[in-house]
Amino acid sequence: MLSAPALKITGRTGRYSHINDTYEPMQTTHNDKPVWVARSVAPRYIFHSGKARWCISKALDDGARCWAYVQAPANSNDPSTCTGAWMCPDEDKEWREDNKVACRTAAPDNDKFVQLRMTLDQEMKGIGIIEKSDLKKLWRRLDYNGNNVVSLAEIDKMVVELVAGGTWPAWLNNKPALMRAYKKTILKDGDGDDWVEKHEFHALLLNIFWFNKLWQIFQSIAGVDGDRRMDLGEFTNGLGQLGLNLNPQEAREEFQKIDTNHGGQVLFVEFCAYVRKRVNPDANPQFDADIISGEKCGKVLRKSGGHKVTNSHFVTKKCFKDFDELEKVIKATMKDKKKLHGLWNQIDFNGDNIVSLAEIDKLCVEKYPLLNHKPALMRAYKATIHGKDANHDDWVNKHEFKSLLANLFYFNKIFWVYDQVDADKDRRMNFQEFKQCLAVCGCPMSEAQARQEFHQVDKNGGGIVLFDEFCKYFTQKACPESMQALVD
Repeated sequence: MLSAPALKITGRTGRYSHINDTYEPMQTTHNDKPVWVARSVAPRYIFHSGKARWCISKALDDGARCWAYVQAPANSNDPSTCTGAWMCPDEDKEWREDNKVACRTAAPDNDKFVQLRMTLDQEMKGIGIIEKSDLKKLWRRLDYNGNNVVSLAEIDKMVVELVAGGTWPAWLNNKPALMRAYKKTILKDGDGDDWVEKHEFHALLLNIFWFNKLWQIFQSIAGVDGDRRMDLGEFTNGLGQLGLNLNPQEAREEFQKIDTNHGGQVLFVEFCAYVRKRVNPDANPQFDADIISGEKCGKVLRKSGGHKVTNSHFVTKKCFKDFDELEKVIKATMKDKKKLHGLWNQIDFNGDNIVSLAEIDKLCVEKYPLLNHKPALMRAYKATIHGKDANHDDWVNKHEFKSLLANLFYFNKIFWVYDQVDADKDRRMNFQEFKQCLAVCGCPMSEAQARQEFHQVDKNGGGIVLFDEFCKYFTQKACPESMQALVD
């Protein structure tokens, strides 16, 4: 494939004006066509739908939920050559032609900071902060009580746990960068809001990643003296290490662009603003207005509908707090023979010591509505009747009841965390996903321990475990008492 040019989108105002950006060519294709990614650290791509459109969207897919598109003639390899008008949804969400939107080519940028930006997408995807399904898992873990807002302490705890569990690399656990990312995410309307809301979560993750990357660079430039400042000499030498070789005059001019108060030293937040401008010079300068004018760090940076602690999108909403509370109830019931026999007698109302799938479903609906999820119920039921000590028939026997309770609970919890709704989907999990699942479900391990556990589940050594196998493994790990049979 020939080297693709960069693309520049301009002219969009109002709804989805964020598509205005410079897009650099990626070293990948989608539907056998080139792909471009925005310089700004946010998921924005230009790609071919595979049919007859060039699309701009936050994900590489079929373009069904894109922000803008243009009709592509046959054999089109570049949307800048398309002569038709770009289609965009207006405020009423109706798609209309926008003749002001233009796409033109530009030379790819060889700036080292721009090249750094172009390497980020695959890395961000690898640690689970790009795909929608990964974002859901992290948010559900973070928003423990389900009120759609989280605090700085909760965010910090999440970062520590993900790093401890090997899901995130250690360099992402850095307090100055985390604080910078947090502040940049929450600043809005001067309402004094100290919370990160659900719709801000993706921005928070991108900020955490980006500012930690910049912190690594800043530390390499500013040295190890810990003062979080760099002078002209450190700046010049550091840029040389990064491949930006400037003569003394050029270095001084660049440094003065950052050192706006002419104090001879540059702070980390000022360095962040400088790099952002290098990467995306067309970005809204108000984004870093709190850096440029330090005494106004609380000024309004973006409009918001106001702080909302609740969300109206769900009639009933599950959260980790609900699962933790029910887990205590389930485990307490298993340890109390009287309660356990009472529960069995409730489900086995005719006293024949076997129960059907329909009777199990009835128990969940009436007594444990949190576990009323049919795909998870079916998987838990099958795992029980085909278990190591099971009779391998279509009934759950009395001695299998403790195993059934544990499977019902943990299969439901893991299905909810992973938003697994397709009962016939044979999901497979590699080692990285295995580590991520352990961390998100509150069971972080060291790299060595996680790998040892993975090999125990991956019995054929193929490097892949089935989602059901993980559910069974986690059930036994979290609730070993379920392996003991209920006997009179």
